[in-house]
Amino acid sequence: MPEKNIEVIYHLIGVPLRTGSLYPGSENDAQAYRDTHLLRRLEAAGCQIIDEGDVPIPNYLPHHSIPPIRNWPGPRIAWDCVSEFIAPYLQQPGHIPLLIGGDCSIVVGTTQALMRVYGEGVHILYLDGHIDGVAPQPERCSSGAMMALWLTTQASPFCASPTLKPSQVTVIGWSDDQGSVPMEIQSLPIAKVRRLGPSEAARQALQAIPAAAPILLHFDIDILNKQEMPASYFPPTAGLSIAEARELLGIILADARVRIIEVTEYASLRDLDQSSVLRIGELLEAGLKMKSS
Repeated sequence: MPEKNIEVIYHLIGVPLRTGSLYPGSENDAQAYRDTHLLRRLEAAGCQIIDEGDVPIPNYLPHHSIPPIRNWPGPRIAWDCVSEFIAPYLQQPGHIPLLIGGDCSIVVGTTQALMRVYGEGVHILYLDGHIDGVAPQPERCSSGAMMALWLTTQASPFCASPTLKPSQVTVIGWSDDQGSVPMEIQSLPIAKVRRLGPSEAARQALQAIPAAAPILLHFDIDILNKQEMPASYFPPTAGLSIAEARELLGIILADARVRIIEVTEYASLRDLDQSSVLRIGELLEAGLKMKSS
């Protein structure tokens, strides 16, 4: 865990991936973040940040709908690519990978990388409109994105061990469980976030995590409502407002235990005027500015 007095450097990393999903739209969305000058805006907010380009993921990955996991083994190949790419940054105190792009299944690869560096005591804060705990079924084809937390916390032939204990995952802001299997994850559904208030919900989630636990912050933009974030890949029927998300992220991003930040499920093909990606950038800018101040 980085000490508070260690200088923080963010490494902006694109993830050109949709192999964990179904429809096109999220395979090159990192470019939209760069087109809207995310790096320059984060620098203006006081962040030290370096653009490291995109994770080199093979462009010949399969696309199919054969059960149980769509496009398999493409997701596993991509997770391993992501894990290997970010590992050198995790080994340096104060260096934080900021991943932009791809679908929710990348959490399997980023968790794998974090555990290899820090051991089994890591924790995931999973900000998402869905629980993503669907189990693979032999007669049904589901996306790796829908299975992201099941694959991260359950021993299976589909990904490398070790797995994370479900109790080391906190899902915040969800409104749709997608038929996820029961797991002993920590849960703050959207109704509870609103009842507590986003700031208090974030504080309670952080206080429940051991003081020495490195945190992976997973931010799926479909935690936001469709009216304010129409470019999310799979928007739920309900979601937080931009203002609520800003409040929630502001508390979490200020925590010195955060070691990875990943922003997923933005579909650039649904955002031709780039208004949605600008809003995402503003959320990051506001949260990281608070951390830098």
